[in-house]
Amino acid sequence: MQEGSWPGTAGPRVKRRALLLGTAMGLAAQPRAWAQSYPDKPVTIVVAFSAGGEPDILARAMAPTMQRLLGQPVVIENRPGATTIIGTEYVSRSRPDGYTLLLTSSTTHAVVPHLFKKLPFTTEQFQPITLLMRGQLALYCNPKLPFRSVADVVEEAKRRKQEPLTYTITNRGAVAHLSGERMQQALGIRLQDVPYRGSTQAQQGLMRGDVDIGFDGLPAYVELVKAGNIRALAVTGPKRISALPDVPTFDEAGFPGIAQPYWFGLFAPAGIPDAVTARILEASRIALQEAALGDQMQAVGAQLETNGPEAFAAMIGQERESWGQLIRSIGLTLD
Repeated sequence: MQEGSWPGTAGPRVKRRALLLGTAMGLAAQPRAWAQSYPDKPVTIVVAFSAGGEPDILARAMAPTMQRLLGQPVVIENRPGATTIIGTEYVSRSRPDGYTLLLTSSTTHAVVPHLFKKLPFTTEQFQPITLLMRGQLALYCNPKLPFRSVADVVEEAKRRKQEPLTYTITNRGAVAHLSGERMQQALGIRLQDVPYRGSTQAQQGLMRGDVDIGFDGLPAYVELVKAGNIRALAVTGPKRISALPDVPTFDEAGFPGIAQPYWFGLFAPAGIPDAVTARILEASRIALQEAALGDQMQAVGAQLETNGPEAFAAMIGQERESWGQLIRSIGLTLD
């Protein structure tokens, strides 16, 4: 009898060890095989904003190329509302399998956690995949007002302490609103905010003269500024935009560090396999290159850009700390 082959002992032990080893190898191979088969059904990108805005346009421009690369339909589903909470909560409850993704803004992961004591999700429930776009904000006024520069606004605001200048808010707690608050802190002025339901209503308020100034994203305003219906006084980016070459940056106007760009990015539920994340990232990068949005977005100060999970997560963490300091300093809560 060979050594190590006693009946009822070594034999079964060897068989059991082989069985366990085979099972472990099989389990280890499953994620890789599963990732290689991804996707085998339609992929849904939930946009946490209404149809027709920048993030919706971005998602729908990327979808055809992503669909071709992934070999499955890519469905765009708008779930707006509650400072992006509605769409974000929906995705947080989805399986981490790469079939339900979230396209949202800096507001969701860098701002909202500071505004609400109770949220139906946590930032830890999401895997950042990639940045997609950075956008610029601008300071606007009614063209009938005498303001020709940021300095004019500051001078008038300091003079009118008893009757403050009014400014538009399109989404309380969003980056545009908080950038307006940061601007007031940096410039040493105080403005009276006037809430509007969206950029369109805010534009109408500016044009009618119901409100003095506005602080909002550029894309929806460029044509109105060109037509002379609204005046742009400064943009927040590092350089002027080609669509409005005569409008200076805040830095050029002598007021550096006023605001930071807003951005849109792609997320998945936490726990998504790394190989699936890599597949989505690759498809997103190529889709942005082929989306034919580069010139259109750059004209209004937007920059298409991808980075990857680690860099994106680090960027979000830095912004979350920065916005948190501002929110605490002004005592803003939305509960």
